[in-house]
Amino acid sequence: MQFVNYKNYGKCVKLSKGGKTMLITVDVGPRVIFYGYDGGENIFYEDEKDLINKGGEFFDTNLQGKGIWHIYGGHRLWKCPEYLDTYYPDNSPVKVVEENDSVTFISDVEITTNLQKSIKITMDANGNAVLEHRFVNKGDCATSRVALWALSVMDKGAKAYIPMSSENTGLLPNRNLSLWSYTDIKDERLEILNNAIILQQKNIAQPLKIGTFACGPVSVDVKGMKFCIEINSPKGEYGDNNCNIETYTNDIMLEIETLSPLRSLAVGEEAVHIEKWSLTK
Repeated sequence: MQFVNYKNYGKCVKLSKGGKTMLITVDVGPRVIFYGYDGGENIFYEDEKDLINKGGEFFDTNLQGKGIWHIYGGHRLWKCPEYLDTYYPDNSPVKVVEENDSVTFISDVEITTNLQKSIKITMDANGNAVLEHRFVNKGDCATSRVALWALSVMDKGAKAYIPMSSENTGLLPNRNLSLWSYTDIKDERLEILNNAIILQQKNIAQPLKIGTFACGPVSVDVKGMKFCIEINSPKGEYGDNNCNIETYTNDIMLEIETLSPLRSLAVGEEAVHIEKWSLTK
């Protein structure tokens, strides 16, 4: 681990193993703002021009001068269900804790949700990674039902593959699809097969989002590399009509979003959601 300055993101932690590099912001976020081969291209979208942000009366009234929310880019941790408090402005410095082969990035407690978020990252000898996302309830009462929501913002040209079940379940359904109101099911970027959803990022401004309960690792082809995300989905109730994987795109980027089950957290209780990343050429 070493500290470096990266573009306009300020101070970042650099992790390098197996010929691959990861940069995590610590002046804001945290965001895994870069992941790629040493000296190579970034698989993630970087919002250097601040094209994607959110503000308004809710932020001015409830967030005590913490500013507006910025996507920044890269990989982040959010709260599901998606309300205005999901867009909590993470514009403050992040606490960094190094322990053995792992580094943990801890945000301030959110004043609207009383959640403290953290991401613990461990890279293996091949430069692949395990990301342990955590919520801790730092309030004085139980939370509403929430899920951990991990989002990876892929750069332009990305193509996502989300596997769906091909199990023969007889008289019972074996697949589900969740569609957002702005999604056109006939959109040229979207292909729904019997066993997979395929979404291609293109220069089309109309947003598109679709979700499902995926039955295996998700993969993304981007810039000649293959990025894979594997999650372990425990039994439970999932948000957005039972989705553990969602994908969104517009003319700027493509998101791969993984979710944990919904649950209420008692005072001091924590919830964890783990992603396993691999990157190959």
